[in-house]
Amino acid sequence: MKKGAVIFYLTFIFALWFMLTSSFWIYYINLFISFPFGLISFLLWLKFRKYYTNIKRTSILSMLIIGVLIAVTSLIILL
Repeated sequence: MKKGAVIFYLTFIFALWFMLTSSFWIYYINLFISFPFGLISFLLWLKFRKYYTNIKRTSILSMLIIGVLIAVTSLIILL
């Protein structure tokens, strides 16, 4: 398998995990189970974006943006 494909799927899985778990603000557990994966996914996306096509690049970035919006919205609602 190509290096670009492996990095893409790893980044995709991390972004998906970040998007799905970004609303868990119980005892600030979000900072430990969600944000590290979002940060790793974003850094991998920045470093290896030359391997991605336009659709793959925007899908990962949109997943990360949705995860951040969910996290901020759920934190505002809880406060």
